[in-house]
Amino acid sequence: MNITIKATKYQLNAETEALLEEKLAAPLRLIGEEGDRALLEIEIENAPPEGRSAEPCRLVARLIIDGKVFHAEAVKPSPESAADKVRSELEAEIRHSRGRAQRLLKRGSSAIKRMIRLGR
Repeated sequence: MNITIKATKYQLNAETEALLEEKLAAPLRLIGEEGDRALLEIEIENAPPEGRSAEPCRLVARLIIDGKVFHAEAVKPSPESAADKVRSELEAEIRHSRGRAQRLLKRGSSAIKRMIRLGR
């Protein structure tokens, strides 16, 4: 897995970088073997000053796996809370995608079974 972190108008230190890598690498356990080919792009920046003075940290994460792109964004007061929110959004998107693929496979296989039955 490749992780890239980009800081825009934000002083990124080693602690914050390690924290982001640790928290945002957690959704990759849902992927399984495809996690080795995954690319996780993280962008952290100070939020724009348009009325969000209480929430200065904006975190955007993009997870790319075999051409599928999962995107999550959060604006929170601290990078830790933003990372938690982004992690939960990424996990929800991955679960939804995985469930949809299984539903479509099952629906297709049951349609084939009905077609075979009608052929008798």
